[in-house]
Amino acid sequence: MQYRIVFPTLLATLSLFACNNSDSPANLATDTTTLSSTATTSMTPALTAEMAQVSRAYVPALFYTNNTAAPQPIAAAGKAALSRLDSRWQAFVVNSTATFPPATTAKPAVDTHLLAAKNTLDQVSAYPADLSAAHEHLEDIRTVMLQMRRDNGVDDVMDTLTLAHRSMGDVVAAFTGATTPALLTQQHKADLTVQLTNYSNAFNTLAARKIDSELFGFSPAKNQGIQAAISASKQNNTALQDALLLNDNAAILAAANKVKPLFVKLFLAYGDFLSPSAPQWVAFDQAYIPALFASNNTAATFENVQAAQTALTALETRWNVLGSATTPSRYPVTLQTPLNWTAYFSAINTNIATSKTALEAALAAGDFPTDITPAHEPLEDIRMQLLALRTLENYAWVMDPITRYHHGFEPALTAVKNVADGSQLTAEITAIIAQTLPVLQAEMPKMVTAVQQLDPTLYAFSAEKQAALNTSLTAQTNNLEALAAALTANDSAAIVARTKQVKALFVPFFLQFGG
Repeated sequence: MQYRIVFPTLLATLSLFACNNSDSPANLATDTTTLSSTATTSMTPALTAEMAQVSRAYVPALFYTNNTAAPQPIAAAGKAALSRLDSRWQAFVVNSTATFPPATTAKPAVDTHLLAAKNTLDQVSAYPADLSAAHEHLEDIRTVMLQMRRDNGVDDVMDTLTLAHRSMGDVVAAFTGATTPALLTQQHKADLTVQLTNYSNAFNTLAARKIDSELFGFSPAKNQGIQAAISASKQNNTALQDALLLNDNAAILAAANKVKPLFVKLFLAYGDFLSPSAPQWVAFDQAYIPALFASNNTAATFENVQAAQTALTALETRWNVLGSATTPSRYPVTLQTPLNWTAYFSAINTNIATSKTALEAALAAGDFPTDITPAHEPLEDIRMQLLALRTLENYAWVMDPITRYHHGFEPALTAVKNVADGSQLTAEITAIIAQTLPVLQAEMPKMVTAVQQLDPTLYAFSAEKQAALNTSLTAQTNNLEALAAALTANDSAAIVARTKQVKALFVPFFLQFGG
């Protein structure tokens, strides 16, 4: 089989947001390298999956560097995203040597741009910082990638997106300067008519593709969001076409101004924006657990309330790095909105503020001991919001099966809260426990797997601590088996003891993840 890869002698800019189309096929040089191989396939399923991960890492790097005045959190996220992209790309090249040699041929060009982008980010010494030079190098990478795949018969959705993006840029350029309906000229409208036809054709090609949710790891909800984004763009294209036919300047401009944001929303959906900030999510977990624990107190002393405030302040500091509502963060609203994350982040900001208010009210009342669980409940909701967010993104995170397990045992623990021994166990309470057990049995193996697959360096766990976690999971698993046996035997005393042991074993395990 022959592999052919074409590299431009001067790679032009294909900016996702600036919409510069100087890299259209007519402008690409034809410095051609032909590579022969005895391979019988161009891209194995395993390599295709790896290529998808390269693409998922590419999107965040492109987004974060598209900034001429980046605050420190954005620049830091850009460096992390670029590092992840480099790692994914290098792994893909190594694994493709035997079956897809064009990747090796493309490597020098891609590596050159990656290094240039890295150098730009490494040289940042003050904020806000201009990251656009790094962005331009990343834009060039997708031109190389497109040619590597297209010239060797590899059909990839990212290339269909790139071709649609080029046409979208022409639409945006067609009404440059028309900031109000009154400034929309006949020439603008004539150019828009031509470019909209091209863009609609390119976008319809993209829309006709089956979304490969399994390949990209999309959840059902994420898949629905992508479908909705595609439908919204198609509807807007139709609205723009209709407005042009009616010569309705206001409607033309309204629809034209939506073309780019709607396309960007679709493009960003293909990115993995959680992985580059994994260390920051760990730092959040390590602050979250102490704050959750400190606020779970129905008889708090003055010192207890102060300690809870200190823990909450640490939590808020860690959260502000990720998604502050008032300061620069790694996930600004301009990213949350197209990713459909706004509701989760808004809820977490509200929960933190509500918890702070509750602790401040407790101190102001001056009546100790006092119940500060009104500060605890909003914090409990935070992990449910994060669970929902990561479920949307189909993102594996060790805290999520732990959260589901904890949430799962609450009905049974609430039921036995005032049960002193087996003699007080009722049929109703037993039924609640019996209904709870299958939920816990389903989540426990997921907890075990998540801990086994945990990168200990991410949490800075020692070998001893990792072993202690595994030992705790074994004890919890054994306790569930004992509870199942007690229910089968209708052993009231054992049912109560084993149910209460569920939480007793879980709490010290959970606290190990705190800072």
